[in-house]
Amino acid sequence: MNPYDLIWGVVGLLLTVMVLSYLIGDSLFFRLAAYLFVGVTAGFLSVLIINQILWPYLLQPLLSGSWIEKLWILIPLALAVLLVISQFHRFTGAGWIPLAFLAGLTAAVTIGGAVFGTMIPQLRAVVNAFDPASWYQAPGVPWLRMVEAVVMLVGVLGTLSYFHFGRRRGDQKDQTQVRPRFFEGLGKVGEVFIGMALGTVFVGIFSTALLAMIDRLLVIGEFVMRLLGGG
Repeated sequence: MNPYDLIWGVVGLLLTVMVLSYLIGDSLFFRLAAYLFVGVTAGFLSVLIINQILWPYLLQPLLSGSWIEKLWILIPLALAVLLVISQFHRFTGAGWIPLAFLAGLTAAVTIGGAVFGTMIPQLRAVVNAFDPASWYQAPGVPWLRMVEAVVMLVGVLGTLSYFHFGRRRGDQKDQTQVRPRFFEGLGKVGEVFIGMALGTVFVGIFSTALLAMIDRLLVIGEFVMRLLGGG
């Protein structure tokens, strides 16, 4: 084993043991590993932002771009300067403009992504599922395709009904907000589909973390065997 592999193998082994020490309690070794991870991540992100964003999209156009490019760059540059100035207590109000711009842009991107990336494709999938031509053209039993379409429709309606917040008032004695029975029933069905979706996501995250831990333990085991075997 060459010195390079030996050094990084020992470092990886120590860091893994330090992280796994959290299983017996919050210790100094775990905090040290967490601080190291946060520091390395911050450094990597800083270098990535400088090389992939600031230099090609801000500094390079200002240095060698045309006057039109320089004029357009002044807008994000001014917003960035206002955001930096707002960190001083006397100029706190200067950060309202860039923060409002970031909030509006984030909301627009999020809503647009949810509508055009999730809701509309989901509605198209539900509509296409009820196309009789697809029941017989796709491989499989036609009635099974029909059942899948019905289940998909019930799941979509139930999930949307679960998030239906419109309510009607009860009688004069009972002032509590009562949801209509139709949406209440579909909302109960939606809870089942939401639970299955969240359970699937949790299983995916847990299995990914478990596979990462197994892979790390295998790497450590191979390193220890090579170290003991003198390979």
